[in-house]
Amino acid sequence: MTKGYSSAPWLNEDAEPAHLPLYLRIRRTIRSQIDSGAFTPGAAIPSESDLAQQYGTTKLTIRNAIDGLIDEGLLFRVQGKGTFVTHGLQANSPSRGPRGFRASQSDLQHHPSVRVLETSLRPAGAHYARLFEVSPESNLFQVRRLNRVDGEPFAIESALVPCELFPGIETIDVSLFSLYEFYALRGHEVVRAQEWLEACNLKPREAQLLRGSVDDPALGIRCVSYDANDRALEYVTSVAIGKYACYSVQQ
Repeated sequence: MTKGYSSAPWLNEDAEPAHLPLYLRIRRTIRSQIDSGAFTPGAAIPSESDLAQQYGTTKLTIRNAIDGLIDEGLLFRVQGKGTFVTHGLQANSPSRGPRGFRASQSDLQHHPSVRVLETSLRPAGAHYARLFEVSPESNLFQVRRLNRVDGEPFAIESALVPCELFPGIETIDVSLFSLYEFYALRGHEVVRAQEWLEACNLKPREAQLLRGSVDDPALGIRCVSYDANDRALEYVTSVAIGKYACYSVQQ
């Protein structure tokens, strides 16, 4: 079978499953898993090898099944990383309020990129439980990442997000997808943010990642983002080297 067969007029995906070629049956199954939320938007689906083993077929058959879903805009293949669910992310991207890092830099005609430094789960504890309105035992998803603009290090950012509010968030590849888009997809669009700014010194590891020195001036930012119901969605701390840090306020 080849990819071209999927558009052949005699292969009707609305036919009874038993009469469909295997790659179309697999495509229907994966599409159903995406629609049901079994595969989280922004997360990777199993590899072609794993799916081939699961369905008892070849990687070529799996690739034919996946190619059709990529053409539909439900999946996105990244060389060397895997295939990710994109269904719903673009359609639900934030339309008002604060803009995320990628969107704001793209608006300025720059090319943003993100390198994930580490991810983990941690208990909320008393302080963050009050902020996020969850129990102290609830997990928070923590991601630390290096934001780059036009290939140059821009800022180191650490975000805390309540898993109770966003189940499956720990499966998202945040180097590829915006957290703001994921929040909006789950019905919590960011409409406002409160920020605190302060001058700070770079720690040795931060200076190394930002290609600066511990003597360079830096800007520290703390930010809490809220939805339309004034519920806190994330708490972010970031540090940017002084030569790249610029902040403006429009009143």
